[in-house]
Amino acid sequence: MFKVRFTVVLVFATLALTACKDEEAPKPTPKEETASAPVEEAVPENALLKAKVRSVVGTVEREKADSWTQLRVGKTVVENDHVRTALESELIVNMTDGSALRVPESSNVTFQAELQDNVKKLIFLDIHSGKVHFDIQKQQQSEIYFKTGTATVAIRGTAGFVGEVQGKTVASLKEGKVEVSTPKGKSTTIVKNQTVLVDDQGDSKVLKLESSGTEALAAAIDSIAKAEDGGAALNTEILEKSMNTFDKSYGERQRNFEKNLQFKAVSISDSLYVPSVMLQARVTPGTIVTVWGERDTVPESGIYQKTLTWGDSAFGTKRFLVGCSDGDVELPCYMWVTEYAPMPALGEAEPAADTTAAKSAETKSAEDAAANLKLSVKIGGGRNERVHLDLPATELNTNLKFNLAGITAGDLGQLKSLVVLRNGKPFKTFDVNDLTSLAYEVPVSIERNKIADFEVVATLKNGKNFRAKKTYEVYCMVANHPGGKARNSIVPPDQEYERLKQSGELKHE
Repeated sequence: MFKVRFTVVLVFATLALTACKDEEAPKPTPKEETASAPVEEAVPENALLKAKVRSVVGTVEREKADSWTQLRVGKTVVENDHVRTALESELIVNMTDGSALRVPESSNVTFQAELQDNVKKLIFLDIHSGKVHFDIQKQQQSEIYFKTGTATVAIRGTAGFVGEVQGKTVASLKEGKVEVSTPKGKSTTIVKNQTVLVDDQGDSKVLKLESSGTEALAAAIDSIAKAEDGGAALNTEILEKSMNTFDKSYGERQRNFEKNLQFKAVSISDSLYVPSVMLQARVTPGTIVTVWGERDTVPESGIYQKTLTWGDSAFGTKRFLVGCSDGDVELPCYMWVTEYAPMPALGEAEPAADTTAAKSAETKSAEDAAANLKLSVKIGGGRNERVHLDLPATELNTNLKFNLAGITAGDLGQLKSLVVLRNGKPFKTFDVNDLTSLAYEVPVSIERNKIADFEVVATLKNGKNFRAKKTYEVYCMVANHPGGKARNSIVPPDQEYERLKQSGELKHE
């Protein structure tokens, strides 16, 4: 156990001071550079790591040849670059595939990369102090690791932050899954809404926190650390208790924010053949929207619009996880997904199947295993779910729950794809390489007086697919309720439904 150098009261007092930071004297806003003012530079063609600087706030320096110079927007960070951020400073870089890394204030990081077996790139971020926030795309030919003094964190495709705070490693996730390993060979896996603390003995503690992966939690941890007199290692039990106390308050504020948040996204194509996309959505004005590390405040018009680009040859799935914030709390509010692929040649025909080649024993064995699966898809609730929406709500926010029945987790490798369709179009596509569970929940929003059809389609590698459908009917005759045109309820909800149906006001999306 660590020696306790401060009391619970002191830690809680620090959190209270953090919550009241708005009452402090205002600090001058550091100058920010954005990608609108690029600074070109020569980049080694054989560099394994190329991360373009998208945003710089304050003083951000890079060390090359034993000399520190200010980093500017448009420059490229490569392997062996050593970066540090001063107080009230920040760096945001994007790797070739669009993966975003944000280095906040008072952080010190070295970027490293090496080639494994002349094929796979291994990218390492050595965090000497401070933290790195990340939004990593699903890696195809690369592996990304964050290293601290007490642990190594393996990233595949996920979002959150990793840092070192007074002898402890903190890894925290808002999305995805990572594996945390210590020099003693201990390994811990965490998933969405989990945070792990690793001490200098290699012992770990996993916490389930609604604030996991957020800037607010990172700031709260820093505040707790500053409360320690003399800068000694933090006590695990007190840190855990303080984080849980902070998270309880955060969760309440987060839920209040979510109730008043509107986010209606414009869909994008399932496939893209150019390395850029324009994202559009109608959002509550004033909301801070973050995608790929870049933050924008939604104007009074309520229209969010952002164009993102990536490397020409960075083919594969592109995930655009959206974070929404009011400046105090944040939450994942949407995710666009598309596939970036090479442009098909004009008149290009599908390759003919080789009907003469004999199937290998391994292939036949896999097909036999798939053929014997008794898979079925089960969606929670009834086939048709009719929901009366109480005023002042204008849409239903719920989770579409489903599970894969008749198989075990060990059979998930037989899946070729798992997709949720909404009104016949892809709504949520799962990465089958990351599936570890048989039960899933997909957040859905349905406007008042709309009918939405959902279908879950699980397809095996042998081509067989299994489906389950569910229809939501969300209705409310506003004129029948206080707050509408009427002073008192006139008819019960079932009669409201029939009247809306007959009038044609209740209709499909």
